[in-house]
Amino acid sequence: MEFNATFLVSAISFIIFTFIMNIIFYKPIEKIMDERQRFINEAKSDALNSNTRADEILKDRETRLNKSIADSKKIVAEKVNTANENSRALTGQAKQKSQEEIASAKLNLQQEAQLSKEELKAKVKDLAEVISSKVTGIDMKIENPDIELVNRILN
Repeated sequence: MEFNATFLVSAISFIIFTFIMNIIFYKPIEKIMDERQRFINEAKSDALNSNTRADEILKDRETRLNKSIADSKKIVAEKVNTANENSRALTGQAKQKSQEEIASAKLNLQQEAQLSKEELKAKVKDLAEVISSKVTGIDMKIENPDIELVNRILN
């Protein structure tokens, strides 16, 4: 194998070609590849950060949702208790009022019964006087009627 000037020119041409290609072609491509790799790494980092933030937001949402559910259950329980207490109070008042009305009605009935007995005693006395005067023909006046007899007649 012979090394002559053609070989040397070819080697120098190849080195110059490689140097020019490196400056013109490979360096810009390497720069573009580095920029793309940086962009990919940043996008991946942003995606991981976003994923982490999304997980935190979901956990926070779940915590707030559970707290809201617990609060609403507490409020409902308080309202139910309040309604039960109000119901018991109203029921107690209604029972007391009805007992008072029943007692008042009993008292009124007893008074009316007493008045009726008094009227019947007077009527029985008058009727006894009329019957005795018709039977005997003598006009009789009964001053004090027998209370037991009148009560038996009335009852």
